[in-house]
Amino acid sequence: MKRTVLRLLALGTVFGFAAHGGVIGNWSGSIRSWNNSDMSTLKAAMIGAGNTVLADSAITAGNLAGDNVFVIGEALSSPTAAEGTALANFVNGGGILLVLFDSGCSGCVGGNAALADVGSTMSASGANPVVAPFPGGIFATTGPPFNLVGQTLDTSPGSAIAGGIDIAGTYVAYQHIGSGFVFAFADRSDHNTFSPDNTHTNGKLFLNIVGSAAVVATPEPATGWLIGAGMGMLALGLRKRSR
Repeated sequence: MKRTVLRLLALGTVFGFAAHGGVIGNWSGSIRSWNNSDMSTLKAAMIGAGNTVLADSAITAGNLAGDNVFVIGEALSSPTAAEGTALANFVNGGGILLVLFDSGCSGCVGGNAALADVGSTMSASGANPVVAPFPGGIFATTGPPFNLVGQTLDTSPGSAIAGGIDIAGTYVAYQHIGSGFVFAFADRSDHNTFSPDNTHTNGKLFLNIVGSAAVVATPEPATGWLIGAGMGMLALGLRKRSR
């Protein structure tokens, strides 16, 4: 119940106003999520930017229904068939999936399975990733809210990403699938050592992705509420007239 209320508040449907923050879900089957202590700086920055970071949860259609972004942070295991279907529907319907790996190919088996489940051809391996300056493009480079073109990530040894459209060399790549996007991260660059603010490239990258998700995927509920209220008044008037 609390999770549903958080989603409604974040989407602005309670009072009928348009929301601008993203709703970020985290898989409970991950080694680490954005709710862990070593992600507290990132979580605080996301909340400060108007986003909602939900508690870790299972992958189900119901849990994904109100999310703009879903994070798999080093998968402990591969998603089940039902979980894979839910993820695929989420991405194809306009959601953004972040699949994160770490050094030693931590999370590679489960993370690669999740990528395959949503129809991505990207995968992580134990190879050494190559960092490169951000090229021009969407999400991580031109905003919102930060322009990262020509800048580079702060990194530590990770697992190389093959396939997709490179954002930062083989450290970060993405694919557009259906109406949504999937990102693969070779290195857990969202630790507290990389402060997510407007002076740190890694933080700006995540803020761009989540900010773009809110713009692309968050519905405008005010119009729906007005139409619904009008229909309700019309129905009430017709009922009184019939009596």
